[in-house]
Amino acid sequence: MSDEPLLAVDGIEKHFGGITAVDGVEFEIEEGTIVGLIGPNGAGKTTTFKMLSGFLPPDAGEIRYRGTDLQDIMQPSTSDKTYLGGSAALIAGLGGLGLAAQSDPSIAIEAGATAIGAGVGLGAYHGQELLKTRYFGHKYSRPFQVSRAGMMRTFQITRGLEGLTVFENLLLSPKDQPGENVIKSWLHFDSVEETEAENRERAEEVLELLDLEHLRDEYASNLSGGQRKLLELGRVLMADPELILLDEPVAGVNPTLSKTLLARIKELRDQGYTFCVVEHDMDVIMDLSERIIVMHQGKKLMEGTPEEVQGDQQVIDAYLGG
Repeated sequence: MSDEPLLAVDGIEKHFGGITAVDGVEFEIEEGTIVGLIGPNGAGKTTTFKMLSGFLPPDAGEIRYRGTDLQDIMQPSTSDKTYLGGSAALIAGLGGLGLAAQSDPSIAIEAGATAIGAGVGLGAYHGQELLKTRYFGHKYSRPFQVSRAGMMRTFQITRGLEGLTVFENLLLSPKDQPGENVIKSWLHFDSVEETEAENRERAEEVLELLDLEHLRDEYASNLSGGQRKLLELGRVLMADPELILLDEPVAGVNPTLSKTLLARIKELRDQGYTFCVVEHDMDVIMDLSERIIVMHQGKKLMEGTPEEVQGDQQVIDAYLGG
């Protein structure tokens, strides 16, 4: 087994014009733990969270997930190129066949040329990405690749698909669904049905875990703030991540649902999930976290257990008051 932590943050920086939002922050997150990230407004927590999840590239430093730099994780993969190229060719090819059936060869030839153009354009895009990365210091910001690798986040303002039911929202989240691929859905129908049955079973389990069974067929638009937070956590769980980044999980949530949500997070930790939590409620973060990272003015002020953080004079002066 590797000694590398699940997540390693090494001297990351982020600048916006002349403002340094994050300045040389470093910490590690071990597997199967809950780590809190706190600090006053403007401390750099949100910017750090965005870098951890791939939404912002760091200007300096490195973030490694299971020993791999996030920039390597977010590079366009061979599967991306194959899927995009295959999809473009399939669509253009079907269009060409349809046009040919109308007995107009000249238009069919034009469709074939379009297919070639799509392939050339795709190749040019990836070539441009490669050149920018190798020679101009370009950094990738492809958070969906980070999610695929096993690190996912929730948002302070929930982002449920309001026109779908709770159950339908959950069914959208699993990774690598064969039904999303046109060719697989045609040629491997049995596999699609089997996967969908497994996803439905998993969704029922998540509903039970989060006490959302009674809202199974309710539209997401009709949920309360706390119920939406639970649904968002459920969507993340459906993708089977290893590390979950929680942004203000109990903000705007009533006390009863907050207790439910926090209890479920602890249960999931006991099942092997790992969490990094940004939260302003000190009672919540102290009860939930095994280790806490304190940020102040873009830097890491200190790191320790809840007891150590509460008794640290720097933290008291900068954040807790007293």
